Amino acid sequence: MPENRARVATRESAYIEGEPFPKPHARRLGQRKKLKRDVEVPLSDEPRELRELPDPAKVARADDAGDGDVRISDYGGPSTITRGLDGAADMSGSDSENDVVMVSYNWGCDVSTDGGATWKLLSPYTVFPNTFAGGFCCDQVVIHVPEFDLFVWFLQYGADAAGQGAFRIAVATSDSVLKDPTAWTYWDFVAGDFGWPTSDMDYPDLSYSNRYLYASTDVMGSGRVTMRIQLEELRAGGTINFEYTDPEDGKNVWGAHLVQQTTDMGLWAGHQDNSNLLLYRWPDGSGTYSWNTVGVAAWPNGTMSCAGPDGTDWLTKLRDFPGNAVTGGVQTPNGDIALAWTASNGQANGAGHDFKQSHVRYVEVNLGTNSVVREIPVWNDDYAFAYPSLARAGDHVGIVLGWGGASDHSNCAMGIMGDFVVWFIDASTRTTRRFGDYLTCRNAPRTGKFSAYAVWYEAHATDTSKIIYHPYFARFGRP
Repeated sequence: MPENRARVATRESAYIEGEPFPKPHARRLGQRKKLKRDVEVPLSDEPRELRELPDPAKVARADDAGDGDVRISDYGGPSTITRGLDGAADMSGSDSENDVVMVSYNWGCDVSTDGGATWKLLSPYTVFPNTFAGGFCCDQVVIHVPEFDLFVWFLQYGADAAGQGAFRIAVATSDSVLKDPTAWTYWDFVAGDFGWPTSDMDYPDLSYSNRYLYASTDVMGSGRVTMRIQLEELRAGGTINFEYTDPEDGKNVWGAHLVQQTTDMGLWAGHQDNSNLLLYRWPDGSGTYSWNTVGVAAWPNGTMSCAGPDGTDWLTKLRDFPGNAVTGGVQTPNGDIALAWTASNGQANGAGHDFKQSHVRYVEVNLGTNSVVREIPVWNDDYAFAYPSLARAGDHVGIVLGWGGASDHSNCAMGIMGDFVVWFIDASTRTTRRFGDYLTCRNAPRTGKFSAYAVWYEAHATDTSKIIYHPYFARFGRP
């Protein structure tokens, strides 16, 4: 099992409140230099067969739910925006016991202090000083750590004049956000902190264990870096110590999201080939991280494509990035690890079931034996599934994903693994060309169920080159 020692550094904090900064006018929201990453997964020389193909998964309206089916509640959205078909919502957010909810997306962030009934816009341009690096750019991730009652807000900034990427990590308790959502303690990081002073960074994620906050991002020209900070130090709000991996060890995990809700380690995964996962683990009590292979059933990794009713291919961006990256991950109720990613249509290595649409692969891995416990393709011949995100609540694993097909415009849906049905409320009336780049499923501490951070799309009344984005928050689970 390969391994490596983590590096260690420190960082001073800053504090801000009152939203005192003017919004810049020169920057276009969510626009930045295109970053190229090689995310092609090679074919395995020894592909494994899928043990069992489950029935196709269905998509259903929430109004049609029967007794025992998943229920969606507290459904609502913050501000909408009209953009071109190549915009990306990049949905994230988190819920709290205090009924404080945050929803982030490429053009801003909203907070609700009443469980989603009303919303207040938090502009990253005006809450924080925008003189850092190249100024606030786009990607954001929000997570709430229940045991510390701590909201963590990751904000991606544009590269500076030297091409060096940057990001900001901010924290506040739910009580603080309730009283003043503009008050945050924050720490700034640049690519040079991880040994790459002329590289941009992109596509962040956050997770937590019992002791640490874990954060990860792609480092252009290298691979993916994962860093961690003690939650006690974040809550204290002063100088922090942060540890980080060598980005060169993360070349197989471009775009990989972190495994959520772990107990005593950080976990993330990538692909060695289309029948072998690479599972990375970083125990809380160790300064060393390691990785090993886990054999899975071979999956098709051809060209992902799916046109909506208007002919627009909503998987256009996925082909470029994040491709087949493992975007869903969570520790299951029994301690196994659930992982999920998008696979293409077709056959795996020229054999097995011929999937008519791109679909989601879901596997559960036993950490002790490094073996697969269960594999569930989430598939349907009539529409594609993509961009999975996972969370745990009680005895269940929840999923939020994208879906769409020839008769259904690109949309999002939510459900519980094993039900073979996912649910939505509003039907999209236009298919976007850039669906991504990520959706988010979280646990909902107040209800003991799940929360979803997703988007649906509305056709523009007069301009076919534009689309209206409707980001939303919802809680869902068993009645």
